[in-house]
Amino acid sequence: MDYYLTVEIGGTQLRYGVVNEAFEAVEFEKEPNTGFSEAKDKGEYLAGLLNPWIKKYGKANFHCISLCLASLLNKERTVNYNSPNIKGLDNISLTGILEKRLGMRAFMERDVNTVLLYEIMKGNIDPAGIVIGIFLGTGLGNAMCIDGKIYIGASGSSCELGHIPTAGLDEACGCGKKSCIELLASGKRLAELAKNKYRCPVDKIFTAHGKEPDVRSVVHMAAIATATEITILDPNCVILGGGVMETAGFPFDLFEQIVRENLRIPNPRQSVKFVRASGDPAAGIVGAALNARGKLLTGY
Repeated sequence: MDYYLTVEIGGTQLRYGVVNEAFEAVEFEKEPNTGFSEAKDKGEYLAGLLNPWIKKYGKANFHCISLCLASLLNKERTVNYNSPNIKGLDNISLTGILEKRLGMRAFMERDVNTVLLYEIMKGNIDPAGIVIGIFLGTGLGNAMCIDGKIYIGASGSSCELGHIPTAGLDEACGCGKKSCIELLASGKRLAELAKNKYRCPVDKIFTAHGKEPDVRSVVHMAAIATATEITILDPNCVILGGGVMETAGFPFDLFEQIVRENLRIPNPRQSVKFVRASGDPAAGIVGAALNARGKLLTGY
């Protein structure tokens, strides 16, 4: 077996590809996730994307299917509890559906976790100690790796940084509760401002309106959440990425300044190390292959 068949279902984009044992994407496609979100039969939709590659490479040449999703998962990584930005994906076993339909073993993990695995590999980052990822995209994504292993928590629901409560905020979140910080710190918030107030494409919002207080507030709130996690964990390294941070004009200097101003002196204010993510479009699907390798090696 020489390949991994991988799918990344993000808040905005769906990516899928074939990854080899050197963890390189040899085939890669992407599309808006609207088609998948609207599909009544999720397994049928994904099978339609993957079957051509299964036929091309041969089923026997794949280790498995590996998924990564913008979802809250159970500890065993067999059930999607909640996917705020994808319709019809709550409380179902997407791995079970695909295993039955395609006859291949399937694994799944949160998309931010697989991206973190990729960035550690890509950046040749020492995995010893704690490495965290802050991924500001459609939502406020977060992942943590401890001594080379993704931390998922006692119930499998750790690192939901975007869903920590915010005082004075009573707005409902797609996760099912109120006051989540990503309502104020996310690509969704920027998209609302771009559409309803500034009448500009969201990818122009920093270059055209980056000094506006409400745009800066998105950056500020994301930085406050990041500083909170750093204060608690004192990580070795913080990887910064996600679609918003990759947008032209994103104020990295301002973001890092706000984070440091909200950390204790002298450390972790002086000691914290920031690394910018590669921005590779295939990071999630290659990271999904890395996650699958780990599962296969450990036997679960």
